[in-house]
Amino acid sequence: MEGTRKYTAWGVDAGVRELGGLKPMLTPEEQVSLLKGKGVAFERCGEEAAIAALSERGSFLHLTSYRKLFQRHCGGPKDGMFVRLDFEDLLYLDGLDAELRRAFLSASQDVERLAKTRVIARASEHPDEDGYGIVADFMESQDKRYRNATARNLEIRMGSSVDADEYTGSLIKRYCEAMPVWVFLEVVTFGTFLAFCLFCSERWGDLALREEHYVMKGVKAVRNCCSHGSCIINGLEAGRDSDYAMSTLVFEWLKEKGVKNSRTRRKKLRNRRVQQLLETLVMFDRLHAGSGPSETCRLMSSLSGHMRQASSRFGCQNGFVSYLDFLAALIDKAV
Repeated sequence: MEGTRKYTAWGVDAGVRELGGLKPMLTPEEQVSLLKGKGVAFERCGEEAAIAALSERGSFLHLTSYRKLFQRHCGGPKDGMFVRLDFEDLLYLDGLDAELRRAFLSASQDVERLAKTRVIARASEHPDEDGYGIVADFMESQDKRYRNATARNLEIRMGSSVDADEYTGSLIKRYCEAMPVWVFLEVVTFGTFLAFCLFCSERWGDLALREEHYVMKGVKAVRNCCSHGSCIINGLEAGRDSDYAMSTLVFEWLKEKGVKNSRTRRKKLRNRRVQQLLETLVMFDRLHAGSGPSETCRLMSSLSGHMRQASSRFGCQNGFVSYLDFLAALIDKAV
């Protein structure tokens, strides 16, 4: 029997071992049957189209992750089954989520680029900086393991092996013996840049840069999520409260933009995903302000409109709709 079958499985903590009671791997046809048993309809999206989507567009885990946002019947013969959920609704949210990732990836990349540019400009204008000593002092200030890991990463990327970096490897190699800040920030990771910002904030006594460093941690998380194609909308629900305390820069931005400290705002800002998306909008607005329209602004404006369309489509009976409305309002304030 399938329930008694044992699998050779790997786990993060336990490594490879034999385990029973695990979920079996299903074909797309079996996945459709499983969803039908849970009350998902295939009327607006037929079963053949759904099978094609599960075979070619996205995995079962990805496309169906949005189902938990929808209501289920409580009690009666349909207890636990979804209420008026069609597979087409899951595809719709998958498309909206992809648009959200495109817009916020563009914004997070803008933040990283503009923030690096500003730090380089700040260093060039500082009378005590020559562009080289600041990199040397930063590296010396880091934990030995972190410092060695950063150096090793750069060594591998400038090498001649298949692991070499085609795009920045030659730049690293050219400046490997004495790396100035304008090259260092061009080739290090976002995470290393954030550590560098914290170092500079202490070096220059810049409290605002220190706060921006903390806000940009959220931007980095959003950038990574969008780059890896992870779902975002499936976490826009109540019950995912975070005890993370956002920076005063974020609350100052909300006040400046006229977003009142209402019950709705407090409720939505307990969600960690909303927090990080907001942090991305705040930093984008801070760094991009006065630069005029951009491709990111266009993507964001389009996303805001489509979020409102989604709200009309799904109605207020589904809780995630209020999160879409809230995010759309924040986007409008930023762009």
